[in-house]
Amino acid sequence: MNKLSNVLTAALAISSATAFAPSSQCTHKTTVLSAEPSTRRSILATAATTLTTASVLLSSNSQPAFAEVSKGDSLPEGAAQFKRLVSLKADLPSVIKRVTEGGADDSPMPIDKKEWDALSDFMRKIYKSGEDMKAFLKGGAIYDPEKKKKAEADYKLLQKIAQAGDVPISKEDAAGLAGILRKADAVLEDFFELLRDIPDEI
Repeated sequence: MNKLSNVLTAALAISSATAFAPSSQCTHKTTVLSAEPSTRRSILATAATTLTTASVLLSSNSQPAFAEVSKGDSLPEGAAQFKRLVSLKADLPSVIKRVTEGGADDSPMPIDKKEWDALSDFMRKIYKSGEDMKAFLKGGAIYDPEKKKKAEADYKLLQKIAQAGDVPISKEDAAGLAGILRKADAVLEDFFELLRDIPDEI
């Protein structure tokens, strides 16, 4: 698992050098999502790609634990969780934007029933991401005791926030949900900061 930590460090370092790569766009069922370019989201997206590639390269070792990876069936332990977390972090800004715009009184594209259902599914995805954070930490991603304690608090808080999202969704309260989504985004931001020790200006 030390190798995975080294890969993570390398992935984040490489991603800083390509911080202005275009961020991906994502669609959740009928929800219209179009994320604006962001240096931090570009860093995370590049880190995910780099980590995935590096993880597959590590699988060329003869260790049985990486046998499935060498066949292309799955990622090593920790890499899959990290990739899902990066994907969620990249998705959140566009979901927040859609909820904010769709919930406006004068919105030309108000949020419909299918989109509210999709948003409910998205909140479950956020909750499950707390489990990914927990599993990732167990893999030795953070060794500093103080940082690890903060990261553990982050995944617990993220799951509470996800559960709180049920209330505005049931009431179709777009403003309330947007606020909860922003809190989830902030928690993920803090979690990724704990994984990084590369200055933003690099």
